[in-house]
Amino acid sequence: MKERRKITEVIVKQSAEISSIIPNDDGTLSLIDTDGKLVEHELHQGVGYLRRSGKPKVLRSVVRRSDDQVGENPWKKYDKIGFVDTNSLKKGNQRLFACSPSLLLWQDETRRLADIHHVDLFIGYCSAQVNPERVGWGDFIQRMQASSILSQADEILLVVDSDKALITSINGRVKPVFADFLLPAGFTIAYATSDAGMESWINKEMRRRDRVAGRAMSKIQQDQGFLDSLRKAGSLYIKNIFE
Repeated sequence: MKERRKITEVIVKQSAEISSIIPNDDGTLSLIDTDGKLVEHELHQGVGYLRRSGKPKVLRSVVRRSDDQVGENPWKKYDKIGFVDTNSLKKGNQRLFACSPSLLLWQDETRRLADIHHVDLFIGYCSAQVNPERVGWGDFIQRMQASSILSQADEILLVVDSDKALITSINGRVKPVFADFLLPAGFTIAYATSDAGMESWINKEMRRRDRVAGRAMSKIQQDQGFLDSLRKAGSLYIKNIFE
């Protein structure tokens, strides 16, 4: 296994010439431009390794806020954590997809132990030009909003395995999650690949979501009656029996 190391990505959110970077006591950074002014930025902290080319490969990362406590696990600052991964197959000018979500709920206020709850799979067709992963993100967020499981004050993290380069813009409500649906208040998206090793519970859960979506895809492709019903409906929810 390649050596894992901490990786920090600084996303500069305005046009500026950086003259200095100052580390703060709380673990964040201050970026100063040539006029001595603070530069607005976003800090993504995670774990990864270096490729042979020297470029970092990020396995998981989450936005670090300036009010995070030193040494705090940034994943634990969220009240609930969702995981979504999607498998898809191109069929003509459409894509058949199976979206596999789950939801982590902390057992108590210490946030040391948590339970993973499986959510019904989201199965459907979309245009071949659309990324079905983001269709799944939007569906999961809207299902959570419509449920009684969230309170108004909850901070929810959604962990995904696609479009890493767009996550900052989606979190900033500059780009939509899908179509014209912007990320609602209280939600943040983070990245974790399902292709990583199994040493992290975050990557483990993403790998489970990928495997469940793959098993569902294999099963539904063998059921022509289901596919006919699905094509008429456009999308359906099915019970998760593939864990």
